[in-house]
Amino acid sequence: MTNSSQLRVQRFITSVFATDRVGLLRDVTQAVFSLDGNIGSIRQTVVDGFFTLVFTADFPGQVAPETLRSLIAVSLDAGAVVTVMECPEAPPAVVPEGSRFVVTTRGEDRPGTIFAITSFLVEHGVNIEDWIVENDGGQIVYIAQVVVPETVDFQMIQERFRAAMAERDLAGLLCHENIFRATNEIGPIKALL
Repeated sequence: MTNSSQLRVQRFITSVFATDRVGLLRDVTQAVFSLDGNIGSIRQTVVDGFFTLVFTADFPGQVAPETLRSLIAVSLDAGAVVTVMECPEAPPAVVPEGSRFVVTTRGEDRPGTIFAITSFLVEHGVNIEDWIVENDGGQIVYIAQVVVPETVDFQMIQERFRAAMAERDLAGLLCHENIFRATNEIGPIKALL
């Protein structure tokens, strides 16, 4: 007969912030694996020399969040920050559904640019799912993957975005993700469909 505690699966969401070095992702995933965990969703990047990681993982039986946090922290430098929280099976949606678009903005680096872009998006009910900022030869390029609600007039928001960014001497573009991919990826069109 199977014990009910053996059937129980716990899901945690974990974040790790540490000075970058070779092997960090391996060390974190080794800690998960040692507790018989299975990583589901994961996002890892390095920002200005700092390793950042967020992931969800399922664990069988009784694993405490503190056990996972301690096991991960053992392999990291003293200044690293590890947070582990229990995560519900399906968190309720707090953002409207819609279509994915890509927002790009290019111009000189000035204080308040990110605030201006994000304020515009919030005012139009647009949710930011991913964000990156790159320095491209003296020009700063802001790229965001966003979800535009179905109820929003895309053409109107596209025109307003261009105008709002032009007031800040920035070139701004809002286009559907498929158009962005087709115009920015090298390869046959069939691969994009």
